[in-house]
Amino acid sequence: MQLEKRIAHPYMTIGWALFIILSIAIFLGNSPLIFFDMDTLNYFGHYITSQRTALFQMVAMTGSPIITGLLSIGLGIILWHSHQIYESLITITTTVTGDIVGLLIKLIIQRPRPTTLIINSSGYSFPSEHVIGSVIFVFTIMAFGLKLLSSVRLRMFTGMVLLFWLGLVAISRMYLQVHYPTDVIGGALFAVLWCETILTVFRQKQLDLTQLIKSKRGIQS
Repeated sequence: MQLEKRIAHPYMTIGWALFIILSIAIFLGNSPLIFFDMDTLNYFGHYITSQRTALFQMVAMTGSPIITGLLSIGLGIILWHSHQIYESLITITTTVTGDIVGLLIKLIIQRPRPTTLIINSSGYSFPSEHVIGSVIFVFTIMAFGLKLLSSVRLRMFTGMVLLFWLGLVAISRMYLQVHYPTDVIGGALFAVLWCETILTVFRQKQLDLTQLIKSKRGIQS
């Protein structure tokens, strides 16, 4: 069974391997990654203005873990009331566990924030919790929330707006110099992999339950 799961989802195995390699490289202070991070932050530094800073601060606020977490849980409640229990449980489980595991990884890696940050920000740097929470929120909306909208055009428009907003949140973390690019990349990679992993586990459990019910019916008949 485990071999079949790996073959069915090779991209997840590769993705988790890449995330682990990236985490280890950052933990060990890999020089090429450090140069890449610093060069990228220096590039953003050329475009810093008071107007852009105010804009990206507002964007960052909308992508804070508390707001995206509450929005995702709110989506789970809406799905529950819409009698989509399975989707609701996936949404809430992914949100809560994703934020917790992301924080634990941050505490394990303990990467200091950039010294060039232009706003006050505490805590460690890798991975970006803003990006983790935002990606999980967009993922769950795309997977389950858009189905609540009756209009196809409205679904497409909402999806494009969410992706645009997600891109702004990711850029804001680097523009504000509170995260390195690899923090953003690592946060996005972790969030997508975590969503897919939770979704796969739920689907497998649902399949196992369906097979169990069928087998019980077969025994009774």
